Amino acid sequence: MNVDIADTWHRLAQPVNVELNLWQWLIVLAVVLLAVIPMPIWRFTGLYSTLVHELGHIVSALLTGRYVTGLRLGWNHSGEVVSKGRGKLSVIVSGLFGYPAPLWVSAIMFWAISAGYAGRALGIYALFFLLALVFVRNWPAFVVCALSVVLALAVVFFAPVGAYIYLSLLIAGFLLIAGLRDYIKLLSVHTLRRHDLEQSDAYLIARSTNTFATLWLLIILLLGAIALWFSALSLLTLF
Repeated sequence: MNVDIADTWHRLAQPVNVELNLWQWLIVLAVVLLAVIPMPIWRFTGLYSTLVHELGHIVSALLTGRYVTGLRLGWNHSGEVVSKGRGKLSVIVSGLFGYPAPLWVSAIMFWAISAGYAGRALGIYALFFLLALVFVRNWPAFVVCALSVVLALAVVFFAPVGAYIYLSLLIAGFLLIAGLRDYIKLLSVHTLRRHDLEQSDAYLIARSTNTFATLWLLIILLLGAIALWFSALSLLTLF
């Protein structure tokens, strides 16, 4: 099968309007909830949310001048980004943008959909995960990242323009609900499951900066709330 880069770019650049009826919206919502809520399914799909979480750490680390040496994922939804750098600011910024990452990617995707840029958003999205393969250092991270790349590129190169809306809505919706689920888990760690506190980015930032975790938890919550606000604004324009 021939791949025409020029034709693909032309299709991605085409504006795509959202013209879904109520039943189509309900089907998209049902698929998203099915991918997030049932535990047997979340055991697999949650790995994708963890990957986006860790990529949030990577992007923020790179933007603050840190050198990222590796990305690792565990089949139990654990993740680790190893980076090197100096200064507490880079430690703080790179630590803060893990949990908010799925919600911010969702917000950006919803904005792109509402502006008619669903195709372009998918193209950038596919390229982003392709570049992320550079940082992969173990098999779980490679498998999850590679599958994300293959799915996104398959749609970008071979799916009709009409399919862009559905995939972008599914990605945005999934990351929105998955991000909220991760925030609930974060809050439970700080309240009900304090024996798991070392899983919290807020705790890790506090330990690295000799401060207190509640401050960083509030900032992480604020970053997530802002992303939710932008998602809500975009979604209102779609209905």
